[in-house]
Amino acid sequence: MKNQLSWLLVVTLISVGVLLGFEPTKMIQARDKTTIHLVAVGDSLTEGIGDTTKQQGYTKRTAHMIADRYDVKVKTANYGKAGDRSDQILARIKKQPQAIRDIEQADIIVLTVGGNDLQQTLFKAIFAKSPQNVTSQVAKSMPNYTEKLMKLVSFIEKHNSQTPIFLFGNYNPLYVYLANRPDLNADVRIYNGINANLAAADSQLYYVSTFKTLTYGQYTTKSAREKLELQANDANRGSLHNKVVQKALIESVDTELNDYITTLDHYHPNDAGYDKMSQLLMKRLGQKKSIWLEK
Repeated sequence: MKNQLSWLLVVTLISVGVLLGFEPTKMIQARDKTTIHLVAVGDSLTEGIGDTTKQQGYTKRTAHMIADRYDVKVKTANYGKAGDRSDQILARIKKQPQAIRDIEQADIIVLTVGGNDLQQTLFKAIFAKSPQNVTSQVAKSMPNYTEKLMKLVSFIEKHNSQTPIFLFGNYNPLYVYLANRPDLNADVRIYNGINANLAAADSQLYYVSTFKTLTYGQYTTKSAREKLELQANDANRGSLHNKVVQKALIESVDTELNDYITTLDHYHPNDAGYDKMSQLLMKRLGQKKSIWLEK
């Protein structure tokens, strides 16, 4: 009886709407926004180091893709700075009133963080320590990074509790030279796990993985990666002290084994790498478009 009354009420309301000239489908249909505000916050990946097209890495690339796909205007604000750890990103945007205003007005917030936190720990140990000791040091740094990341995300959410935050994961730019060091991939995955787990626990946060795409580059098959590992073993490339690795990474030669990493520093994405980052972000945005696109 209760269900029958509920359905009767719904039918009655719709009938009244029709009599008044309203169409039921239009009464419940969400409209898309005409302008999207995309705010990018983070480290060098947000600043766009390695991008020769002056599109601020993934930021303006993604804006162009959104505009083309969803027929909207996209305004961007970029608060990326090379070298910043998670705590430094937070300290910086706290001091920038315009950054806070942009976050408050954002429809999409994108965040890159963790690469410099990991690098600080990883590179302190990697030259002199065994693989086991390196991973041990990375694991010990987890609670500290987790706390800093949570503070950064909390600050953003304090100033905008509705807008989705898309959090990129990190990658291993050394893989193509040290394919026989699986511990380095494992170390990056430790930090990615922190980002991904926080996103899983926070309904406003969405994780965007870049690990396979940017770590492996064009070496997409298992056989290609196994060949890289054999080459590293044959060349005795098990540490950064190896001459081949030092020549490539430290002397900054004009070649790079990974098609998505820049020859400028053998660390950041190149134009093709930022294209890939933008495509990965667009895929995630498409999955959640009802949250940021509809009014």
